[in-house]
Amino acid sequence: MKINRQLLIALSMIVAGGLTAFALINSPPQTDRQAVIAKLPSARVVKVAMESMRMDVHSQGSVIAHTEIDLVAEVSGHVIKVAPNFVEGGFFKKRDVLIEIDPSDYKLRVTQANAKVMEARYQLVREKAESEQARDEWEHLGQGTPSPLSLRIPQLEEKRAKLAAEVAELENAKLLQSRTSIRAPFDGRVRSKLAGIGQYISSGTVLGRVYSSDLVEIRLPINTSDLAFVEFPDLSDRNQSPKMAKVTLSAFYQGQDRIWQGHIVRSEGVIDKDTGMMAVIAQVRDPFGIEATKSRSPTVKATSVVGLPVGLFVEAIIEGRWVDHLAILPASALIKNSQVAVVDHHNQLQFRTVRVLKREREQVMISAGLNQGENVLVAGIPYPIEGMQVQSIFIDQSSDDAAIRAIENNPDNPNEQSVP
Repeated sequence: MKINRQLLIALSMIVAGGLTAFALINSPPQTDRQAVIAKLPSARVVKVAMESMRMDVHSQGSVIAHTEIDLVAEVSGHVIKVAPNFVEGGFFKKRDVLIEIDPSDYKLRVTQANAKVMEARYQLVREKAESEQARDEWEHLGQGTPSPLSLRIPQLEEKRAKLAAEVAELENAKLLQSRTSIRAPFDGRVRSKLAGIGQYISSGTVLGRVYSSDLVEIRLPINTSDLAFVEFPDLSDRNQSPKMAKVTLSAFYQGQDRIWQGHIVRSEGVIDKDTGMMAVIAQVRDPFGIEATKSRSPTVKATSVVGLPVGLFVEAIIEGRWVDHLAILPASALIKNSQVAVVDHHNQLQFRTVRVLKREREQVMISAGLNQGENVLVAGIPYPIEGMQVQSIFIDQSSDDAAIRAIENNPDNPNEQSVP
């Protein structure tokens, strides 16, 4: 009886162990490793939306004067007067007298030249009278055809030439006298002043450097690929009306962010061999607001006009042409410069070759290779593989690269929307 009981207990233990083994085989425990393997990688995607965009071009450059010259003395003498506005930064108007040189010697030259002209006129009048007298005497007493010398024609021509020479000398003396007053050749500003009262200067001495104030230029280098987006006059085709792209210039100046407006007026037409870029020239009229201040109505409250100084370094946004049917994506969407990864309806990655029209630091503009509504990988998978199964998570299409990097660091970003 005791043996049967022990046998029964042994059989029960065997049966229980078999049942437990059967249960373990058919229902294995779920480990963390198996859960990780079953989870698909999350792919941050944006939905392609075809749109039109103005292809603005960015550049930068320094402001230069449209016209800048050395002010040079054309006569010698002592400086007797300097205009108050002939100082560095001073404004002047065309024909303003900036410097005066002692004109005493040149006034004397004019007086002397004028006296010589009067004497030459007297000599000419006297010679005309003698020539007429010689003609009358020949008609009464002479025979045959008189010679030019008999009629004093050579002497008459000499007196006429002498008078012409003296008149020219008088005009030259007056011109030299007028050059004792150094006048401004245009409206402008003084860059540098090199002459002062009492200084003796010789002909050819540089008195200072001045530049025009009605117009300034900015040389803006751009990539040759961006030239297709910029409107500027083509000098090779003069039959077409010129088109000039607008340009917005900006700089931090006088403690504030300042903005000026201008136009692209031409290109230099030469590609720089070192940079592979071509420069276009922007012009800004009335850069110091002089004409704007003059034309302001007296009833309008005066506001301070911030000028665009020569030498200022500015950022430029050139207004470009409009281009249709563009897919605008974050720059991170590009793979190997000309490919993107599209998530198909099976949630698999498919590589697609695209045509990149333009790329910037944060965006890339694609003109061919994508269709409306397709989902493009932009983040989440550092090393995408063709055919990889993924879980798509939409992000805002306007997100830039910085926002996408923030999303990668924050998987629970509320702007994301999971797609099963």
